[in-house]
Amino acid sequence: MKPTLALTLALALCTAWAEASGAVRSQPLTLNFGGTLSGAELLHPDDGKAAPLVLLIQGTGPEDRNGSFLTPGGMVQGSMGDLAQALARQGFAVMRYDKRHAAQALNPATFQAAQEAYASLRMTDLLADARTALQVALKQPGINGRQVFVYGWSEGSVVAAALAQEIGAQGLIVQGPVVDSFAATFANQFSTVGLAYLTPYATQGLIDLGGVLKALMGPGSALARTQAALLLDRTSTPAQPKLATLLDSNQDGQLDLKREVEPQLLGFYEAFMAAFPMYAPETTLPTLGTLAPKLRMPFLIVQGEHDGNVSAHFARQLNEALRAAQGQPTLKLYPGLGHSLGPASGITQDNFAPMALEAMNDIATWLKAQLR
Repeated sequence: MKPTLALTLALALCTAWAEASGAVRSQPLTLNFGGTLSGAELLHPDDGKAAPLVLLIQGTGPEDRNGSFLTPGGMVQGSMGDLAQALARQGFAVMRYDKRHAAQALNPATFQAAQEAYASLRMTDLLADARTALQVALKQPGINGRQVFVYGWSEGSVVAAALAQEIGAQGLIVQGPVVDSFAATFANQFSTVGLAYLTPYATQGLIDLGGVLKALMGPGSALARTQAALLLDRTSTPAQPKLATLLDSNQDGQLDLKREVEPQLLGFYEAFMAAFPMYAPETTLPTLGTLAPKLRMPFLIVQGEHDGNVSAHFARQLNEALRAAQGQPTLKLYPGLGHSLGPASGITQDNFAPMALEAMNDIATWLKAQLR
C-alpha cells in the first residue's frame, strides 16, 4: 500500500528538520573524576550566541560518551553522539562524557580489569562525576548557565534526576527510566523478556537443561539469552553445564518458570545487589519512583514500547506518580522502538539499534518549548 501524499510530506519535513541547521563546533575536554581522567566533548551551535545547555548521562556500566559498550559479540554503538549533534544543530550546547574506565572497557585486552574497577564505584560517585561534567561545561564560553537541562538514559536517569533536583534544572528528560528499585527492575526483566523468550523452549512451563542450552544459542537479544543463563548453576561450565539447583525447588531436574524461578528472582537480586557499592542502600541513589514527589520541574519521559531492559509500564507508572504530585510530565511512548529508542521487533529482539529521528525531533521540540 502506497503512503498518502500527506504522510510522505510529513516524513520528508520531519527528516529535513532533524538534518537542518547551522554549523556545530566541537570542543574536546578532559575531566578529572576522582583522580581518573576521562574524555568529554562539548558541542556548540556555531552562531555566536549563548546557548542553553543539555547534559547527557548514559546508561549502565563504563560506557563512553556515546553510550557505546563492548559485549562478547562485539561493540554496541550508542546513539548519544547522534542525539548531541541533532540538538546542537537546533541551537543547544550539548555536553557528554566518557564514564570512568570507559576507554579501557572498550578494549578487549583491558575489558575485565575495567569492569572490576567500575564495580567498585558507588552511585554517588556517578553523581559526583555528572556534577563535575556540568560544572566544567558551565565554565566554557558561549553557554547560557540560566538554561540547563539534564538528560538521563536507563540507569543514568537516576543520576540525572538527582542532579536536576540539586541544581534546580530548567528541565529533566529521562529515557527508559529506572522507576522501581534496581532489584525489582532486574527481576521484571525475567517476568517480561525472560518468560516470553524461554517459554517456547519449555514444555507446559517446565524447562530442562536441554531447553536452557537451546535458549542460550537461540535468536533472542543478548538480554533475552542472559535470562537463560540465569537458569544455570554457579558451578556450571561449558564442558559440564548444570541446571541451577537453588531454583529447582522439588529437585526434579526441571524448572517451573512461573512457580519456581520467577518468585525467587527478586530475593536473589536484592541479596546480590546489596553486596555491590553501586546498589547498596547506603551508597546508591533513590530511583525515580521515590523522587517523583520532589521533581516539580518540566519533565519529559521518552520510552520505547518494545524496551526489553526497562518495561514501558514503568514509564507509565512514573508519569502517573508525577501527575499525582502536581508535577509537569510529558510522556512520549514509541511503538516499535526499544531501549535505545531504535527499532525493535519485540522485547526479546531489542538490540540497541540507532535512535529514531522521530524521538530526536520530539526531544528537540520539547526542549525548545521550555526555553524562556
